[in-house]
Amino acid sequence: MLDRNWDDDSDYRSAVRRTRIMMALASVVILVVIAAGVVAVFGVSLFLDLAEILSG
Repeated sequence: MLDRNWDDDSDYRSAVRRTRIMMALASVVILVVIAAGVVAVFGVSLFLDLAEILSG
């Protein structure tokens, strides 16, 4: 296990900043994946409705 010496505040702040950036990036990626899933579901639904209307 790594033994970190957090006596220097700049190292700690840098680590906290990187953690916050990575959490923000992960949140954005999750939201994009959810949005893509919603768009895909509605896109398939609209396509099937359109195909049904045009076929008959």
